[in-house]
Amino acid sequence: MANVTAARVTNLHERIKLILGIGTGQFGYGQPIQSLPVSNQDNQDNFILAEDINSIYRDMINARVHQVGITNATIAQLLKDSNVIAEDASFFVDSVLGEDGVLRGVESADPDGSLKGIVDYENLMSTIEAERALIHIPSQAVLEAGISSRRESSWNGTLTHTVQVAFANADERRYFFNAGGEIRISANLTSSLGDKGADWVNLLSEIGTVKFKSSDTITTGVGSTSAIGNYQLTQEYQLIYSKTGSGIYSANIYTIQATESPLDSNTILFKIQFNDAAMVGNIDNNVDGRLESTISQLRADTVNVRVDGPSFSNISTLA
Repeated sequence: MANVTAARVTNLHERIKLILGIGTGQFGYGQPIQSLPVSNQDNQDNFILAEDINSIYRDMINARVHQVGITNATIAQLLKDSNVIAEDASFFVDSVLGEDGVLRGVESADPDGSLKGIVDYENLMSTIEAERALIHIPSQAVLEAGISSRRESSWNGTLTHTVQVAFANADERRYFFNAGGEIRISANLTSSLGDKGADWVNLLSEIGTVKFKSSDTITTGVGSTSAIGNYQLTQEYQLIYSKTGSGIYSANIYTIQATESPLDSNTILFKIQFNDAAMVGNIDNNVDGRLESTISQLRADTVNVRVDGPSFSNISTLA
């Protein structure tokens, strides 16, 4: 039989609390915790109640469903007054009255016993910790509009769309990104005439959607991404993504920079630039059509994990 001590069960509670609860730094989804520590003083014989394990089970399942979208099949809940938990399996003990009037514990196999050992819980906890930045899309997340800017008059040179993304406080910012939240950025140009406009149409369509995450920036299309996310920001702008034009329009470049606001650590600023430049010796025509820059957010929003998103505002627009 395993040495399933109160300290061992409490350790599981503290580990899931760090992931699902308030946590610190890159740990913590900011959710209420159902489990409680098991007091050694109250359990001098290391007697663990089914509810001690089952409350940890509920916390772990909330976190794991958030990560992978399905109830994990590697652990199971204990049956009160029936299960005896062991190292890697559990079994049933039924109290029956013997002929001599003495209660006797009759052991029997539990068909789910291989999922109820304390080591099963500890192994899944390690996986939850290792994959804490995951979020299952789309079952555990909602995609919501943020803000946009558009221009319908012709242009040349550099256009800048600067967006402020403000969280209520530092913890809400942590929870958002720790729970897999993303700030998504995209752009498009329509109804443009001429070769130069066509290059911008192609350039912006090739970008796809740029996703600013907890520790990196990726894209569904092509371009130069970075290992800069929420936790790598400084109070100076850093380039997180860029994409250039092609052929005689290779001087055209789309860039995204990001910084933590020097005035408020709860706020992130994104500077999105459309730099229309001519290569030496080429005529620098204006770009016409309808240009739009769009910001949205992917946010955890289910009964398992639900976080608040930021507010969005334009600091400078394409107009």
